[in-house]
Amino acid sequence: MRLGRRRAFAGGPVSLRLSQYTESPSPSTEAAGVRGFPLATVLKMLLAERHLKSHPDFLVAYDRCAAQLDPPIPPGHGPAKAQYYQWLSGRMIGLPRDYHCRVLERMFPGWTVEGLFQMANSTPDGMGSLGPGYSGTDVRLEAFLGMETSTRGTTLVYPSFELTRSSVDALRAAGISRRRVFGKQEGGFPDRPVDIPSVVAENDFRGLMYMFSLLARHTSIRAEVRSDRYMVTHYDRPYISFGLSGNNCTRLYPHLVDNPLFTIHDSGTEDGSAAVRLELTDGSRYDSNDDRNIGIVARVRPSADQHPDRYWIYCGGLRPRGTAAAGWYLANSWLSLQHRVGDREFVAVIGVDEYSDRTTSLEHLLIAAPERK
Repeated sequence: MRLGRRRAFAGGPVSLRLSQYTESPSPSTEAAGVRGFPLATVLKMLLAERHLKSHPDFLVAYDRCAAQLDPPIPPGHGPAKAQYYQWLSGRMIGLPRDYHCRVLERMFPGWTVEGLFQMANSTPDGMGSLGPGYSGTDVRLEAFLGMETSTRGTTLVYPSFELTRSSVDALRAAGISRRRVFGKQEGGFPDRPVDIPSVVAENDFRGLMYMFSLLARHTSIRAEVRSDRYMVTHYDRPYISFGLSGNNCTRLYPHLVDNPLFTIHDSGTEDGSAAVRLELTDGSRYDSNDDRNIGIVARVRPSADQHPDRYWIYCGGLRPRGTAAAGWYLANSWLSLQHRVGDREFVAVIGVDEYSDRTTSLEHLLIAAPERK
C-alpha cells in the first residue's frame, strides 16, 4: 500500500507575528474560571475524546472494561444516569465505590481515580481550555509548550520538496518545461504555466495551520513559519515540526540525542513505492503499509542539561491524513496530554478516521521516565 498522494503548493520561508491576529477578550466570557467555559472533570474531557457523549455509550464501555477485571464484574453495575452526570459535573463528594474505581482505572490506563475527578477547564467536546478571543497565555499551555517558547517564541516548521535530479533530467529529455509540471486541474485558467521551484505538501501545511490557529487565537506567543531546509541549520531554538519522514527536523532528532523516544526507518516495497516504519522505545511499531491513517505527536527535550525549558514538538503521521490529524489533535487535546504527562517527554499515537482530520482518538501513549535527560 502506498503512502498516498499529497496535494502540493509553492512554499518558501514565511515569517508571521501571531500577535497580529489576536482578538480582544469577550466581556461575556470574562467571568469564567479560565475565560469562556464552565468547569468540568478530567473524566468528562477524556470521555469526549473517545466520543462517549451519552450515558448508554458510557455503560457499554464500562461493561466491557468491567468484564476484563480479575475477578470480572458482571454487566449492569455501571452508574445510574443521575450518578453518571454527577461524576461529570465535578460536584462529587469523595470518590465512587471501590468497584467503580477499579473499572475507571481500567478504562483510563495511567490515570488515578483522584486524577479523573480533578477539575479541568475544557470545552464540552474535550478541546483546549481557552475560549475565543483570549489574548494572554494560559499557564498550562505555557507549561505544555515550555517556558522558552513562552518567553522567546517558537518556529512552526513545514517540509519543502524539490524535483529530484532524475526527474529534472527525464523532463528535459522529454522536452517538458518545468513550468508545465504544476498547474490547476480545475478553475478558469487550467492551462496557466506556473514557475514553482519547490512545493509544500498540503496535508502537512494543514496540520501546521491548526496549531497556528491555536497560538494566534489563544496566546501572545511570537512565532514564525519556516521550512525544514532552513531549520536544520538553525535548530538551536524551540520549534513545532510538521511531517514525519519528509521533514528534515524529524530526521535530525535521533542524531542529536543519546536515547531518542522514536526512530524512523525507510524501505522499498515490491511495487517500487517507499515504506516508512516508526518505532518507539517501548517496542511499538507502526508501518505505512498498514491500511490506516496514524498520527504522531511527540514532545522531547533535545538538551535537558543546557536547556531544561526547551521542547521540540513533532506532529507527523503515516498515510495521507496522519500529519494533518496530528496537528488537529495537538491543537485541540494539548490539555488532556498535559494532565497525563506533566513535564515529561512523550510520544502519542493517534488513530485517525479515513475521511476527516478531526475524528481522532488516542491509541497509545509512551511517557518517558521522570529521570530521563
